Formats: sequence, C-alpha cells, structure tokens
Amino acid sequence: MAKQLTEKELRQQAVRALTDSLGPVEALRFLALVSREAFDYQEWRRKYFSQYNLDELVTEIRKHYASKAS
Repeated sequence: MAKQLTEKELRQQAVRALTDSLGPVEALRFLALVSREAFDYQEWRRKYFSQYNLDELVTEIRKHYASKAS
C-alpha cells in the first residue's frame, strides 16, 4: 500500500495534476473558483459514493492503484 502523503505533498501533487491537465491559467481559475464557493464535502461524498456498492468501489480502488504501479 502506498504511504499517505503529507498535506504539503498532497497539495503539491494536486496543483501539479491540475496544471498538467488544465494548464496554469485554467488551473488557477479553478482554484479561485473553488475557494469562493461554499462546498460541503460530506454531502458531495454521500452523493458521489452512493452510486457504488462496496464491491464496485473496491474494484475501482484496485484499478486506480494498479494503473499507478505500471
């Protein structure tokens, strides 16, 4: 199992992923947008993960980590 990232490492990797995917300008726009909007993580998590049963979720997690290993 992969080690848990520190908050600093997580933030750095997230910004790098956004920048790589969106480019620096759009990544910055996204971060500004997120910081302005109210966001209820618990509500989002309930809605997002309600579409999965436990077996599907475990399968998705395994696929994610398998793709990182290759």
